[in-house]
Amino acid sequence: MTKKILIIDDEKDMRVYLEAVFRKAGFDTETAENGEEGQWLAEAHQPDLITLDILMPKKSGIKAYRGLRTSDKTRSIPIVVLTGLTRLDDFFGDLGDLPRPDALVEKPIDRDAFLEQVKGLIGSE
Repeated sequence: MTKKILIIDDEKDMRVYLEAVFRKAGFDTETAENGEEGQWLAEAHQPDLITLDILMPKKSGIKAYRGLRTSDKTRSIPIVVLTGLTRLDDFFGDLGDLPRPDALVEKPIDRDAFLEQVKGLIGSE
């Protein structure tokens, strides 16, 4: 069975780019343009991995992360945070009992290194 990746990012160009990268690597994809939609899709469709942007409308990436990590349906899904921000520890420094993201990747991403991280987290078909 092909692994599915949910891409949560408010930038359409980034969603299209990540979809192309993942599909070329043999993954199925689904996209959401904000954290609210992304959390709903993750709970409904149970992807194998989630990529999550930090700065988004409606529900920020931090709020979406907290929601995904506290939901029984999504807490065990690996999450890779993608962002153009530096000093990511400032955003993820105080998560309380929540685990840190499985990976933090700064944009622009190194496609090959990024795919290796994803494959390391969920494998590939």
